[in-house]
Parts: sequence; structure tokens; C-alpha cells
Amino acid sequence: MRFRVLGAVQAYAEDGSPVALGDRRRALLAALLARAGRVVPADRLVDLLWPVDPPADPAGSLHSQMSRLRRALPGVRIDTTPPGYVLRAEPGEIDAGRFDRLVAEARDHDSAADLLAEALDLWQGPAYAGFADTEIARLEAIRLEEARLHAAEAWHRALLAAGRPDRALPELEAFVVAHPLREQARDTLMRTLYALGRHADALECYRQYAARLADELGLEPSATIQQTRLRILRQELPGTPAPVAPLSALQARYLTVPGGRTIAAASLGDGPPLIAVPGWVSSIDVIASGLDPRSSLLQRLVEHTAVTVYDRFGTGLSRGPVDDFGLAAAVDELAAVAEHAGGPVHLLAMSEAGPPAVALAAARPDLVGRLIFFGTYASGPATFLRPDLNDALVTMVRTHWGLGSKLFAGLFRPDATDDAARHLAEVLRDSADREVAASYLATAYEMDVSGLLGEVRQPALVLHYRGDRVIPFAGARQLAAGLPDARLIALDGPYHLPDVADLDRIVTTIDEFLRD
Repeated sequence: MRFRVLGAVQAYAEDGSPVALGDRRRALLAALLARAGRVVPADRLVDLLWPVDPPADPAGSLHSQMSRLRRALPGVRIDTTPPGYVLRAEPGEIDAGRFDRLVAEARDHDSAADLLAEALDLWQGPAYAGFADTEIARLEAIRLEEARLHAAEAWHRALLAAGRPDRALPELEAFVVAHPLREQARDTLMRTLYALGRHADALECYRQYAARLADELGLEPSATIQQTRLRILRQELPGTPAPVAPLSALQARYLTVPGGRTIAAASLGDGPPLIAVPGWVSSIDVIASGLDPRSSLLQRLVEHTAVTVYDRFGTGLSRGPVDDFGLAAAVDELAAVAEHAGGPVHLLAMSEAGPPAVALAAARPDLVGRLIFFGTYASGPATFLRPDLNDALVTMVRTHWGLGSKLFAGLFRPDATDDAARHLAEVLRDSADREVAASYLATAYEMDVSGLLGEVRQPALVLHYRGDRVIPFAGARQLAAGLPDARLIALDGPYHLPDVADLDRIVTTIDEFLRD
């Protein structure tokens, strides 16, 4: 028996003929395949089959439907294992498993383009079509769809590397139109057009991308794709990848924090030492790729300062089981990074990073030079005034990370298109898993260092958008009013983090503040 989930869910007999299944049995099969090898609780299957009007005897009705499914799939093991059911299938029996295997084999393989083409040919439509929005199949459908996009990008790169730009171009152009904010695909398209002698079209491709990125995400193109554009202008672009550019040169090193935690940190640039304190969740890899909402600002600051970024324990490259999400743990991590940098260092605290920065500046004035606060706060209870809403957001992140990340993406950029929101949501999901993200978010709402503000003697610069929907402007007022030596700059706009239109002003202000 073979199963298809890369498209409409279907079972096929040994001779290749499709197995006739009714709607409920197909829904059952989709749920079991999405969790193949793992137990699917019976109550969740009942909710899937009868979301509105459950039968009087849910367990009996589910058992009856499961018996019919077993009869329709002879030879397939569907075991009854409390508290539910589990389908036993080898990865090769499910097209998604074969797709994953082919993509893995294509890495560093001479026939990468052919293997990736074979993997992509398995797709007959959206993953788990008809069931992708159900609670049981949603996460697996999201994973597969994202893997499909990465495989398509890798296929186009492999074709270009194999000297087949003419084969790559038609589908690559369509891919970029469908996914205009995926930078790797855009970079590959520019290189492909260049390889075909269409230099002007390659430059126009970049111009359109830069304009869209600024309008929808408030970002600049990464240094890597800027370098691709520059080499096209100079007509010196070979088939090899562009040379390493600023943020993409970040190389992680690992530091030990009190309590035995190990965290990743990376530094780049020359000038005054500046630590970018991570906010809610972050990833050095995502920042280096230019996809993080802070990447454009950090890329600019690297030209003026020695920037250090790090991942909080449990996020990004600092993955591990977290048992302490509190303020003290955050301060210990920041102190370890500052000590490793040789202190004193300046701190750039963005988003939820305000409280740890304030706490370290108050406790360790020997480690902290100047403070820059952007879109942050001192007291969670005085900033986030709806405990019921806070709890609801934490619960959504914990139980529906896909939906939760999209919700926060919309708050980061209220005017974001669907594609831009999907991009930002992916940044969040790539930075931490749901449990870690939810726990750090819950802590952020509770942190309160307002009592320490008067003890901070270092000069401080406070920047905040008036229309910020993630952290209200009241957070900036707290900091400016409570810090003895603070300057507040209010920015106009509904954004949470720096918008590309304001980058020149923001970078100049920060540079002058640090050198004053």
C-alpha cells in the first residue's frame, strides 16, 4: 500500500489503483498519516470527524469508522494504542517520506538537480489538500510546504551551477513572482539572467525587490544580494557564490553561562563594542541571512561599531531544554556576553530586551557603557494592560505556533501583505519552538524593572514608534521618565522595529550618541 499526502490525501493498492474512501475515512487517514508512527488521541479524531454535532456515542462511532478504514486498507497496520490509534508505515510508503529522502540525498550530490526534480515531481497539489487547516495535519502541512519551497530554490541553484540557466529560467521567474520576498530565489534569478546575458533585466529584478522589501517589511536587501548587484554592475559575476558580506560573515562561538547553560554568540565590525540584546526570540543564523526585522539596522551598525549578537538559551543556535525563563537568567546570559567582550560595552535593547538591559546596567555599571532602547519598556504590567489578552496570546503561541507567529507578524507590520506576514512568521518559527516561544513571551509580560531605573547612571537613548502595536509607546515614556540621563526620540509610524525609510536617521542618531 502506498499513500499520497503531497496533494489530495489518497491510498493506492499494490497495482497502483486508488482505494475508494469516503470523506470521514479519508479524514481519518489524513490524521493518521500526519502523525504516522505516533499515537493520535481518540478525542482529537472525534473532533476532526464531528466538529459541530458529535454522535451520542463518540467512542463507538469512531471505532466503527476505524474498522471500515482498516477493511479498506488490507495489510496496513492501524493499532489501537491508548489513548487513541497509530498507523504503522515505512517512510518509503508515504510520498512525503520519499520527498524528504530525495531532498536529503541531493545535498552535496553531483546529480542534485535531477534528485530535486524527482522530489518536486512527487507533488500533486498542496500538502494534505482539504485537511491542511485541521488541527491534526496543520503543522505537518506547514513543514512540507516550506520544505517544498526550499527544495525548489535548491533545484534552481543546482541547475545554474550545472550550467543550465536556460532550463532554470522559466520556472524560476514564476517562482519569484509567486514568492517575491524570498531572497535566495531572487538572488538566483539575478544570477541566472546575468548568465544568459540579460544584465539589465538582472538589475531591474534587484530594483523591484528592494522597493518591495522597503514597502512591505521596512528592510533593505541583505549585504549578500547587494554584492550580487554590485558584481553585475561591474560585469564580474562568475558562477561561484558571491563573496561573504557583512552580516553573513557572522560566525557563532559558544559561551558557558552560570548554571551550565551554553549560548551562541557572534561578533562583527570595528569600533565601539555594542551588544544587540535579543528580545523575545531570535536566531544568529536568521539575522545573518538578512531576514530578521533587525537585520538591516545591524548591517548598517556593523559599519560603525563592533556588533555582538547572541541567542538566548533555547532559541536559535542556543537550543536546549530551558528550565528558567526568568529575568535573572536573561541578565546572567547578557553579563556573560559582556564579560567575554571585555566590557564595558554599549547595549542595544530592542523589543522585549529592555528589562534585562536595565537590570544589568543597574547591577554591573562596570560592564555597561551607554544604553540604546528601541521599541521596548521597563515594566510589563504597566505596559501590557490586558492580562486576559496576554494570556490568550501566550496560549495561542503554545498551542498554535503557526497561527500565533502570523498574528505577531501582523502586529510587527500592520500593513504587511500576506507574503510579508508569512515571511515574518517564518522568522519567528525558525528562531524557537512553540513551548520556548510561549514561555519567554509569558515572562516578558511579567518583567518589571521600573524600580531599578533610578539606579542606572549611564546615558540612555530611547527610540520608539508612536503607533507600535507590539509594545505600546507607553514603554518609551517609562524609560525616559525613570532613567536619570535619557533622551527620547519618537518616530512616526505603526511599526515595532526600524523601518527602512527611517534607517538613515536612526543609524546617524545612534552613531552620534555612541561617539558623543
